[in-house]
Amino acid sequence: MSGLQADELSSEFLKNFLPETIFLVDGEMTVPAPARQETIKPEQPTIVEPVAAAKPEAHIKDIPKLPEIPKEVTAPPKYKTIGENRKGVAVLVTMPDEAFMHLPQLGFLQKILTAIGLQPADVAYVNNLTGANAVFEDLQQTLQVNYIISFASRVESNLPHDKFTLYNPVMLGAVPIVFSHSLADLEHDQDKKKLLWGALQKTFL
Repeated sequence: MSGLQADELSSEFLKNFLPETIFLVDGEMTVPAPARQETIKPEQPTIVEPVAAAKPEAHIKDIPKLPEIPKEVTAPPKYKTIGENRKGVAVLVTMPDEAFMHLPQLGFLQKILTAIGLQPADVAYVNNLTGANAVFEDLQQTLQVNYIISFASRVESNLPHDKFTLYNPVMLGAVPIVFSHSLADLEHDQDKKKLLWGALQKTFL
């Protein structure tokens, strides 16, 4: 095999190291210029316009409110009661609350009850708060009623009965009721005390 000439050797030798085409000019060696690098400019930030809030359509109707649930109205009590009521004797009055709360300590009333054989624990003191006629059937639902002594407090009932008059015991079903003037009227009036005593004797003695 014939050896490569000098020119061929140089050409073949350089191909292994420089893949680019090289042009030789007499007296000079041309070296390929470095590859041109492009300058990459940073991207400008994209400006996003704010989206305007959507306005409610004029034709959209307001959502109707749910109906309110009516609150239960509790009726005010008609009667206020104190006492143990061991024998079912209702002492019915119509008076201010402060005076009513001191009723069990009222000496004059306690003398009346003692005279017919009753102790303070035997009775229920009932204040007719409304001032209207006390309804007998309502009283029976409020407490045990075997007797009623009413001091200036009117009573009504659907039961048949004789006419209600002062110091005249009247039966309402099986319950006797005695009507009297108020305790304040009785305290200093001997004639009224005698009338009450006579009615109570017929009822309790």
